[in-house]
Amino acid sequence: MIAFNDIENAKEIVIQADNSSFANANALYSYILSLHKKVSLVATQKIETKFSFLPWFDKVRETLPTKADVIIEAESDTVGLYLALKHNNVKISQKMATALFAGLIEITEGFLSATCNGTTFAVASELIALQAQHITCKEYLQKSDSLALFRLKSLLYKSMLQKSNGERMHVYIAEEDLKSSGATQKDVEKVLKEALKIVHVKEIVLHKSDENNKIIKIVKEL
Repeated sequence: MIAFNDIENAKEIVIQADNSSFANANALYSYILSLHKKVSLVATQKIETKFSFLPWFDKVRETLPTKADVIIEAESDTVGLYLALKHNNVKISQKMATALFAGLIEITEGFLSATCNGTTFAVASELIALQAQHITCKEYLQKSDSLALFRLKSLLYKSMLQKSNGERMHVYIAEEDLKSSGATQKDVEKVLKEALKIVHVKEIVLHKSDENNKIIKIVKEL
């Protein structure tokens, strides 16, 4: 968790983030700016354009600055970050609230994840009360699927074969499927997660059809 004492004592701070933690990193960036400290936001992977509505998207850099007193590795635990900010009496601005709400949507897959609980929804309610732009968050983060993803879905759904009384779904993919659809491995993950919602299915087995149907991934219901 964030070491607030280290932040208070530092002059120059770096926040590192990937796509899963980028929204939380935005909230931290706002907080550190409010302390009138020099802060840099460094991406450890290419940040997806769906996050472009967040306040500090255009401040992202790819390389570490030459010096920094503290380097923070942002985490994807939005609820934990929000509670830590409250515990340390940090005033949460609208920009911070919006970033944190975006983090909640991202980590809970639009509040559909099995990890959601009463605390998750309580935090979401408090963030809305703090004027988080929740509608904007939903529009950007829940309407970000590409045409390539839908092309891939059409290919993979045709290949699906349900076995073991319907509890196991076998999915077959070839390298050509990715090339022809323009999809990515992340798109494949999305299709597999979606397939777990099919009635009775508890496990997805992904095969490489152009490599003798070798099993390359197994995804199970949480």
